[in-house]
Amino acid sequence: MLDPSLADAHAVRGLILMRLGRYDEALAAHEESLRLLALTNVTMSYEALGRHEELISASRRALQRIEREIEAHPDNATALALGAIELARLGEKERAKQWALRALANEPDDPGVQFCLGCAFAQMNEPEQALDLLESFVPKMSPGYLNWVKKDPDLIPLHHHQRYHALIKRAEARLAAFQTEQAAKAD
Repeated sequence: MLDPSLADAHAVRGLILMRLGRYDEALAAHEESLRLLALTNVTMSYEALGRHEELISASRRALQRIEREIEAHPDNATALALGAIELARLGEKERAKQWALRALANEPDDPGVQFCLGCAFAQMNEPEQALDLLESFVPKMSPGYLNWVKKDPDLIPLHHHQRYHALIKRAEARLAAFQTEQAAKAD
């Protein structure tokens, strides 16, 4: 059993469970993580399960925590980016865009911020902006992260876009090359 004081451990456990498709267990881990100050992972589980009312409630709780963090640290680009996702989920598109611009102004080259903002813009139904950010992020990501990009519920609105498919295809080619390289090193 995880130490209940370790919010990050619960969050990582929840992400692993999501990658395995075990959404109910992931949800429990993310709820515990949220209770312990994690910001947004629980909302992804509710979204993946299609539990809209609980998603909105969790987004509001996460946003309250994020707002406290931003009040204490106004330049925290990660908090701003995560907040932009929650604001987008809550239908506060203009405020989400403002936070996204602030996050990019503070950390324009941070891959994690780029990914979160890609998710936020996907949630705002702004696929071109989302894909621009993801096209900046994906070449910088660890090849093993591809599966997450393909399964992230925040990116579902992009799944029918040709640019998204092309991005995934390039990332899959990169992963295949990486795996071939690793196999060659092992021989």
